[in-house]
Amino acid sequence: MSKRVLIVEDEDLLRRTLASAFREAGLVAVTAANAEEAEAFLFPTPEVDLVVMDNRLPRTDGVSVLRRLREGEARCPVILMTAYDRAEVRTAAETLANGYMVKPFDLARMLEEVTRLLGSNGKGRG
Repeated sequence: MSKRVLIVEDEDLLRRTLASAFREAGLVAVTAANAEEAEAFLFPTPEVDLVVMDNRLPRTDGVSVLRRLREGEARCPVILMTAYDRAEVRTAAETLANGYMVKPFDLARMLEEVTRLLGSNGKGRG
């Protein structure tokens, strides 16, 4: 069975680009344009094997969603993306996420990180 990856990104072009790349890599890609859509896949228990999430989202941020996810029992790996590489976001990512990517990033590097985390059988920090 193919692994499911949730892409949480409000920028339509990047969301579609990541989904296409993940599908070409043999993954099932599901998408969300905001935190509310993402939460349908994540709560009460994650329906995905990995999450790639932007930090800056409409009405909230990825770190807030990630904190809520880590409060539960789920240990779904998460890669946090940001175009604004600030110390507080980096610190939160080091504490809560399994990976951290600064935009713009190399798509091949993102695929390597996704593959690495999925290869850990979903066991991640948290």
